[in-house]
Amino acid sequence: MNASHLILTALISGSLLALGSCADPMAEKEAISHLRQGLENRKPGVVTTSQRFTFTRWIAIPKMTFTLPSIAEDEDPALTYWSSASNTGYSALAQSPTDYPVVPLKEGEQVVGAQIRTIKGFYFFGFGTNVIAGALYSGRVNRANLVAKPLESTEFGQPYSAGVPDEMTFVYQYQAGDKVIHGQNKTNIPLPTSDKGVASAIFYDVTQDDSYLNGTNLHTDPRILVRGYVELEPTEAGKWATYMLKLEPTDPARYAAIDLKTGKYRLALVFTSSFRGAEYIGAVGSELRLKEVTIKDRPKKKD
Repeated sequence: MNASHLILTALISGSLLALGSCADPMAEKEAISHLRQGLENRKPGVVTTSQRFTFTRWIAIPKMTFTLPSIAEDEDPALTYWSSASNTGYSALAQSPTDYPVVPLKEGEQVVGAQIRTIKGFYFFGFGTNVIAGALYSGRVNRANLVAKPLESTEFGQPYSAGVPDEMTFVYQYQAGDKVIHGQNKTNIPLPTSDKGVASAIFYDVTQDDSYLNGTNLHTDPRILVRGYVELEPTEAGKWATYMLKLEPTDPARYAAIDLKTGKYRLALVFTSSFRGAEYIGAVGSELRLKEVTIKDRPKKKD
């Protein structure tokens, strides 16, 4: 495989993996619509914080020129909690560590968060894309599939046993790029008038099937127990906003049967700068900034 082919493949992979949505957009929309239904029989109680993430420490990734957020000083750089397939896919083009879709956010010399960006790509003779949306997620990148099966190379989720996640609160800023375009110049696809960011959280069962959710089934896999999804509008310039995303059970019976003592579960947290990035659609210059993410677990009965 020659160098130009590798570059084009990386671009295609980066764009496809940016959003990490399922392969069938209509199926994904139908799945997301169920989030609004909720459950009316939830027992009252007190939610408890189980995990809090900040993005002030970053770690260099082996054999790459980019860094990713680190959750601990002794974290293995080859097995980080946070991943970015868009960064991995873009590695053949990046000229410096600051070129990537996902980079540290700095105020002066201090790192204060994560900067997730939609950047300009490269489209040539029907290959690649002019729009590459950035994505940061908990999980890993299966590099063996990055070229042949890019959607399947995004492996979403990290082990989660603290409780049953009930809500995700995050501190963020979002700005939309000036013009939404199709990265492959297609004119037969209606474009949104403005770009949006995305935040989602998916809790799923791996007791019997240890495989990861990926870009083909992130919102539709039957193992999903609890999920939340929101499309983010621009925030007031220069100001941080806080959003509380409620995670809704997908099935009351399966939700009630969750057993943290005998079962195995993963939690996938996904953030992206362009909500239709997987379709090569987005606005160059769209940017989602993250400062803090907090996970709170299912309400516990009051004493």
